[in-house]
Amino acid sequence: MRTKTLPVRFLFVAAVLGLLALLNQLGSGNTNTVIAMPLSDRTDLIGTGTDLIGTGSLRILADAATTSSASPPLDYVLTLVYSFATFLALAIVCDEYLCPAIDIICELKQIPDDLAGATLLAFGSSAPEIFMNLAATAKGQVTLSLPAIFGSSIIAFGFIPPLCAFSVAKPMRLVTWPVIRDSGMYCISLAVLWNALSDGYIDRPESTHLTLLYFVYLAVLLVPFAIRAWRGENRRSSAKEDLYNDIEAEPLNESEDSPEEGGVVAKFMDVASIPFQKVFSLTIPVQPESASSPSLGTAFFSVFVSLIWVTALSAIALSVAQFAATTFDMSQTTAGATLLALGAQIPDTFGSLSLAKSGMPAGAVANAVGSQVINVTLAVGAPFLAYNMLFDKPIFAGKESNAMRQLAELLMVVIGVFWCVVFPVAGWATGTVRVERSRLDKAGGGVLFATAMVCYTIFVYKQENS
Repeated sequence: MRTKTLPVRFLFVAAVLGLLALLNQLGSGNTNTVIAMPLSDRTDLIGTGTDLIGTGSLRILADAATTSSASPPLDYVLTLVYSFATFLALAIVCDEYLCPAIDIICELKQIPDDLAGATLLAFGSSAPEIFMNLAATAKGQVTLSLPAIFGSSIIAFGFIPPLCAFSVAKPMRLVTWPVIRDSGMYCISLAVLWNALSDGYIDRPESTHLTLLYFVYLAVLLVPFAIRAWRGENRRSSAKEDLYNDIEAEPLNESEDSPEEGGVVAKFMDVASIPFQKVFSLTIPVQPESASSPSLGTAFFSVFVSLIWVTALSAIALSVAQFAATTFDMSQTTAGATLLALGAQIPDTFGSLSLAKSGMPAGAVANAVGSQVINVTLAVGAPFLAYNMLFDKPIFAGKESNAMRQLAELLMVVIGVFWCVVFPVAGWATGTVRVERSRLDKAGGGVLFATAMVCYTIFVYKQENS
């Protein structure tokens, strides 16, 4: 029986945040003065590698690494350790605490699954990207967060679906309309952002357009459910099952490993997660796989505390990326497109692999692709719009805005290949394949994986040699 009360948990959270604030003051030095500078006075600093983050807990370690006589290999090890710990903590707090707490709120308030899946649960799934960009916008460091969002999409479209196809014996059967809807809406949003980056600034109208695109997507998403409700149909199931798993689940091949069976990597992850699980369990009331049903107030408090953790970890993740850029002597744009993007997509990767092995291939693709629309609309548009309205000035995307546009163009190439290998156009034309059915086999997955790898390599090579 859990005996911790909400006030005790709140005091514990306050103590932890107080410690983080103390570390920030000890390690921030003069960076707070830099952050407080008006945008017009610091545009020459943004995107040039100058430290504008000021997360003291990471600066202490970074300064120690750069001023001590530690060998470069030790710096590399420290960078990998910082990165692994930060993104593991983000994955745990989002997947095991934030999303379950939101799910409980939806159930207690009887929010329809379609609306919950497209709004609250989508927000929980995209929380790392949203809060990373929010923290970066507040600190003038969008040259890290924007490439991270583009890089996350390359992983979502170009790497996760092939990995799912490689993990199952049979070709993955998908539903055509949801794939077209989500990827098509993402391309429209990406084109708007690409155009906004043309002059290096993102002003209020451009931020407004990005934010409104999410509500357009939401309207398109909810039309089938509104029609169903108008017809009197009322069935409760998972939103992603409604949208993507209109086909029957494929049974597991007996020779395949069950998702629950863990190997060495899974056992290592379980052990590494123990410290974070302990800390989160002391501060967040809603626990994974809890037998008791928490109250509505407890669920809301859990969401509140989870978001505090996500905010703090997102700020640390930005510092980790900057530290990695310094350690590996690469640009911040490359660090965002690789390290931050990979860290943000780790939960979706494992979640999609689990769904694919469980016989739900359409859900596996939904888990990877479905959240990308909110990443490029709300995660970018909303923080930028708030900044535009609060300070009455545009966001300066940095001197690397052209590199971001090139990354967006390479992402469009990946999405184009994704369409080519998923949609059986020839089968549709000859009538041998139903239009509402699509598929992804190992051969198509291999082409898609290779394309994404080539595009990633081209971007990193051009960025680091420019």
